[in-house]
Amino acid sequence: MKTAAELKYLSVLCAILACSGGRALAQTDAQRINALEERVAQLERMVDVLTQSRDQAESNSANQLRDSVAELATPPSTSTSSSMMPTSAPQELLPNLGKIGAAAFIDAGINTGPFSLGRGSFLGGGLSLPLALAPGGRLNYEVTVALAQNSRLLPITSSVAQLINLSVLNALYPAGGASNIEQAFAGTGAAPFSVTVPANWHVQTLQVVPLALRYELTHWDRHRLRPYAVAGLGTYVTISNQATMDALRQNADLPPQTLALLETLFGSNSPLSGALVGGQIATAAELKQRGIPAGQGGIDIGLQIGGGIEWRLGNGLSTGIDSRYNYAPGGTSYNETITRIGWHF
Repeated sequence: MKTAAELKYLSVLCAILACSGGRALAQTDAQRINALEERVAQLERMVDVLTQSRDQAESNSANQLRDSVAELATPPSTSTSSSMMPTSAPQELLPNLGKIGAAAFIDAGINTGPFSLGRGSFLGGGLSLPLALAPGGRLNYEVTVALAQNSRLLPITSSVAQLINLSVLNALYPAGGASNIEQAFAGTGAAPFSVTVPANWHVQTLQVVPLALRYELTHWDRHRLRPYAVAGLGTYVTISNQATMDALRQNADLPPQTLALLETLFGSNSPLSGALVGGQIATAAELKQRGIPAGQGGIDIGLQIGGGIEWRLGNGLSTGIDSRYNYAPGGTSYNETITRIGWHF
């Protein structure tokens, strides 16, 4: 049996424990509330920071957009120093094939001959400049200048020789009549000069094509090959002469005294030897048939069409073959087939 003193002590002890537990519980709840309040405050601070960041980003984007629009709307200032301007290398219409896509070239080859004179030499050159991209390739502007030369030995009939023969025969045989005319114009009998003689026909044609369009196919660029087609307007300046090396007819039926007198006056050669001027008197019938201009020259305007293929040896050098047909009224029509060397820049 416990005594009354012990019971009293136990009661006091229980009361102390109860008070201590209540204070501990109360203290634990206060700490939890404080912790929650601190977390709430931290979350509020984070929300404020995110809100400020979003507002700042929107403001910066609006400012950048406004500055870009202002730059596009404002024309470039002419007072800006060239040293402050950004520099960049010029680009060709199609990359990796040059700087700006232009080219200068030299041509050499043969031509079939204007006025049906046969083959001759051809030498020229030109410039090609890029215009625009086109379906499957690109379009270039081209200008060319060239000289076609043709020489051929052909017979020619001289009206001047006929008149000189007639004058000599009429002086020697005043009563010759129709016989004098026949011999003079045929260069037979007593006629001192031949009428139809071989002559070296030399024709030079200056070909200028100031306006031509060239379409280049770029499908085979990976193989460094570019086929192309060309069409343009051309101007053709023709200069021609016919040179003879004729002498007095040794079998002319002339008196010895007359033949000796003619040799004294003209020597062993005919006064008609050398380059003949078509405009001196009526043009020879052969020149008329071929359409060669009278007066030793003429200018025609015509067309040029053709094409070729270009092989790029490097970024700045190419070679190729080219064939074109030149048409102009009056007989100035011929083909040219050439090899080409080009420099690209």
